[in-house]
Amino acid sequence: MSTPLPGMADAQVERLIAALESLTDGELSVPMLIACGDRAVPYLEHFLLTGSPRTIALPRCRAVHALGELGAYSTLISYFREYEPPGDAAVLFAEDAVRSAVARELLRWKSEEVFGVLIDAAKQRATSGITLALGEFHRAESIPLLFELLEDDLCREEAKDGLRKVPEAAHQYAILLIRGMTDLRILGPASLRRRRATLQLLDEFDARRDEWQDIWPFLFEPDVDVVIAAATIGSRIAGMADQEEIVESLFRVSGHLNWAQEDHVATLLEKNHDIACEAARTIVDEKKERGERPNWLNPAWRILRHALGPELSRELEKGHYGAA
Repeated sequence: MSTPLPGMADAQVERLIAALESLTDGELSVPMLIACGDRAVPYLEHFLLTGSPRTIALPRCRAVHALGELGAYSTLISYFREYEPPGDAAVLFAEDAVRSAVARELLRWKSEEVFGVLIDAAKQRATSGITLALGEFHRAESIPLLFELLEDDLCREEAKDGLRKVPEAAHQYAILLIRGMTDLRILGPASLRRRRATLQLLDEFDARRDEWQDIWPFLFEPDVDVVIAAATIGSRIAGMADQEEIVESLFRVSGHLNWAQEDHVATLLEKNHDIACEAARTIVDEKKERGERPNWLNPAWRILRHALGPELSRELEKGHYGAA
């Protein structure tokens, strides 16, 4: 429960502030507080800045929205500048929702001050809302931080969206990143998610032919998403000499595909039909020599069938397929 605001008394506003906590009347209290105008701002400010964070974020988020609608720029800025992470993990997680709400409201004022405050807030503890707000500035200065946040499961999609808004600068940074010319890591287990997302973004940014030499080594990664992203880029920009390697890398990971990846790999192999068919013949012959029989529950076998085409796949199903 919020403590009364010292030295002031507005019974109507105080009742509406108390109603922010209500399950039934909480949402209704927000437009009513906004209708009160400037006289509600000190009470909302007191509620947000003086009130203690709790495990339920909704009342404080309601206050944040009302403050944004009332133009209380300085209050929202003060929230970030005075923020101290709660010691309790459940409260900390709930307050992340409040910080996201404040960041979204601050997008009403795309000033240098707001941008600086958001950068500092993201460095202290990023949230999805802060990351989204940073991306809306379309500023190259935020690119290193957004690439860093690609490793964060809760902020990754917002970080990718932010980078898509500055494609040329983000493309340049991505190439520097995979060349090891930035402060961020992209290789090793600790950077797997960043590695995946960076290659996926490079595909969206239309990586150039002269960048293939930097992307090519990722064909040999153990991670399926990394290999598929590198192969997707390579199928478009690599020379014919590398297409066989691209096909081989796809067959290598084909036993670990989910349904969406399986469709993607099948489409990539169609682009190199002759190479894929010949590679599939070789793989199937090797499997036959080891006594393996087709297992259509395994995506690797389904990919082989797709690459061999209808006639050869029928022979394979009957068990008559042999070396050409």
